[in-house]
Amino acid sequence: MERGPMEENKSTGTRSAEPLRAFVKEVLSRHPSFASNPLGDWKDLVGEPVARHTVPRSLKNGRLVIVARDGVWKHHLEINKEALRERINALWGKVVVREISIRVGEVEDLNPELDANYRRLQKLQSKRRTRRRKKPTLRPLTHEEEKLLQSLSDPELRKLGEKLLRLVPADHDPESE
Repeated sequence: MERGPMEENKSTGTRSAEPLRAFVKEVLSRHPSFASNPLGDWKDLVGEPVARHTVPRSLKNGRLVIVARDGVWKHHLEINKEALRERINALWGKVVVREISIRVGEVEDLNPELDANYRRLQKLQSKRRTRRRKKPTLRPLTHEEEKLLQSLSDPELRKLGEKLLRLVPADHDPESE
């Protein structure tokens, strides 16, 4: 005698949900909207260059919404959307996508679905350490240079002049250049 989706376990007196679970799993596997990746691999469908600049956002009631990085990629998809729709429907063997809508929006530079190691690559640090620049050695100012700086009325100009004079080597002769 068949009891339906919930069968009673005679030893414990409880009902088993296994038949119901199997039925739901089968129904969900038949419909692409419930698949983890309903369109399949986006890179395989549109090609790697297009996949870097576009991403499928949603598939609801036969309407696929795709976001493109800019108008150029939107135009490219608009031209090829019928071929894309046919390719997706052929993949599933039935009409899954009736209409494709393309919008311009933000698309991540590297889509994690396209590169499985995306997060690892983001965490890697460069092993090459940047070398610190050595600070130039500053020389003491001569008496004439101090006099010249004291004659300046603007304190900011005086400070800047002092820094510049300290950077110039003491034996530097501007006339020899």
